[in-house]
Amino acid sequence: MAGSQGANIHSVDALKDVRAALIKFQERAATALGDLRQKIDRTVSWLELDRPSYWREQELRAFDQVASARVSYETCRLRTVGGRHSDCIEEKKAFEKAKMRMEYVRLKQAAVRKWMVQAGREANEYRARTSTFQRTIENDVPLMIAQLGRMIDAIEAYSETATPMAATAPVVSSAPNSVEPVAPVEPESTDNDTAQPPTAVQNEIHE
Repeated sequence: MAGSQGANIHSVDALKDVRAALIKFQERAATALGDLRQKIDRTVSWLELDRPSYWREQELRAFDQVASARVSYETCRLRTVGGRHSDCIEEKKAFEKAKMRMEYVRLKQAAVRKWMVQAGREANEYRARTSTFQRTIENDVPLMIAQLGRMIDAIEAYSETATPMAATAPVVSSAPNSVEPVAPVEPESTDNDTAQPPTAVQNEIHE
């Protein structure tokens, strides 16, 4: 066919190396994306389920501690020893400590609510930003790997069929055609070689 060109393949090994590199890249990228997604999901779940439940329980305990410490402190203040009211120093410290614990628990609950909202927003943004890359790893890269495999198989099959044909093809010399010299042909001798030329015979007749 006019204008057609043959395949210019220097090394099938190069295509095999590219295909192997793509396979390794797909495996590592898919593993990395999966690990990150699991860590993000665990963090969001920890903030949304585990921490609220934990600090709710701590709040109940802190409330009980405050109530118990208040009762102890008030009881101590009403008690008299030798007609004098006790200073209730230990009870007062316990009551203040219980109130500080309650304040700490409420600050933690507020922090959990804040980071729960922010972590959920960041997780959604991460999924949106990596969705295209995720589809590339799951769909496009496997298609490229399969296409390279078909190319390699086709080239190797072509090489196997082209090699025997080249081995059995006739060898045509590129030297110009040579012409053997032809020996000159000697004229055959006849009896007329000794005869006189016609002019001499005519002269003899006319004499």
